[in-house]
Amino acid sequence: MKNALITGATSGIGASFARKLGKEGYNLYITGRRVEAIEKLAYDIRKKYNIKVIIILADFTIPQEVDNLLKKIETVPFDFLINNVGFGHEKNFFDDTYEKQYEMIEAHINSFCKITYLVSRNMRKTKKGSIINVSSLAGFAPTSFNHLYSSTKSFITTFTESLHLELSSLGIRVQALCPGFTRSDFHKSLNIKEETFKNRGLVRWMDSDKVTELSLKSLNKKGGLYIPGLSNKILYMIVKILPRKLYYSIARKMGM
Repeated sequence: MKNALITGATSGIGASFARKLGKEGYNLYITGRRVEAIEKLAYDIRKKYNIKVIIILADFTIPQEVDNLLKKIETVPFDFLINNVGFGHEKNFFDDTYEKQYEMIEAHINSFCKITYLVSRNMRKTKKGSIINVSSLAGFAPTSFNHLYSSTKSFITTFTESLHLELSSLGIRVQALCPGFTRSDFHKSLNIKEETFKNRGLVRWMDSDKVTELSLKSLNKKGGLYIPGLSNKILYMIVKILPRKLYYSIARKMGM
């Protein structure tokens, strides 16, 4: 049987990946922090697809909990890894305690790298497997408020592309998934109002199922960087080609 590890599977993109891989017959190992939500997801997937779904509760801002997770999965031969843990901060870098801000570095970088190291090292031995690391379009666009979010997502993207360069020659598919505006509990947790989720110009909101569907289709064709949605691809190109001085000016005026 095929095994898949999905972190941050409680809702949104992570839950969508869990349902899609469950449908494909993968036995799932899913992580999250919200007990009721992840237990309901696991129950629904087991009932619908008759597969094994193992829940491992873990807070990725706490190193000891991640280390305990690694001990539980170190002997499991995973065919698929989806790193989806991610969150935003309500407070700006200078308006918060450093300890609270550092939690994002712990989750988005340290814990992420530990898990990727363990699973991809085993994939290198078997010369097969797939990895999708969920980053963000925000990783290409420095902001004047959520400093660590865009910065840590930039790290995830670059690190994943580096993995792709090495592992693709071994037959291991690696994708840096960089979605743009996506409807999920991520924004609700930051108390962002519902009217924000409206399409305006190049801002086109996608749902999680569409993002994961496009991601998996792209992975079957090629690895590396993947940005779902035409409008997101255009935004990416605009940010890349704008002179930095002009981008800074626009970002400040828009409160980015």
